[in-house]
Amino acid sequence: MSAGSANAPRPSPVAILVNGPSSSGKSTICRALQDRLADLAAGDPDATFARVAFDDVGVMMSDKLTPVSFAKLQGGDLARLVSREPHDGRAGWEYLDESHREGRHGGSPRLRLSLSPHARRLLAGSHRSWGQHLALGTNLIIDHFLQEKEWKDEILAVLHESGARIFQVGVLCSVAELERRESSRAGGEVRPRGLARRSDELCHEHDFDYDVTVRTDDQTTTESVETIIAAMRDTGL
Repeated sequence: MSAGSANAPRPSPVAILVNGPSSSGKSTICRALQDRLADLAAGDPDATFARVAFDDVGVMMSDKLTPVSFAKLQGGDLARLVSREPHDGRAGWEYLDESHREGRHGGSPRLRLSLSPHARRLLAGSHRSWGQHLALGTNLIIDHFLQEKEWKDEILAVLHESGARIFQVGVLCSVAELERRESSRAGGEVRPRGLARRSDELCHEHDFDYDVTVRTDDQTTTESVETIIAAMRDTGL
């Protein structure tokens, strides 16, 4: 995580895979971690980290593919949308109410994110592109929302194939705090109620072998970042 000898062999790139539910603070931690690692790199290009994210999939899609339910929450122009009603098969993603499903929290509503075939291909392509960045020697912080085991298996396969050293971070938070944040997100951003509760039931249930976990209901962003960096040092990264 700092500049080394000019004659030392170049180590394999590092992939920091950060996983957690909606509203857990993943993106805030990933941005702060990237900045802290930039300080530690002290200008060494081989120690600098780029940041990529699951949310990049939404950025790549036309906003005309926004689902009606989400556009209503955001106060958007529904007339611009390709989709005319929820679940008509035209939107880039939808929210499925799984309040009837078993889960650690139970309760209602509990929403699951459902990707369209177009969005799912974009996610698979993003995974592969991140692997190419790593294969070229770029260290990555991967801000992910691994709701599905299929997504987890796919990204880990790509990371292993790239030859990167993989460091897995689990972002934990109480459901009460997740829901508080879900209803009061900064900057006017709105998330549908129930996504945090359901995604917290799903994101950590795929047999992850985390190298470190942080709790964003107990730790500040700075404390979380320092916990991650200390664990990376302990593993020799």
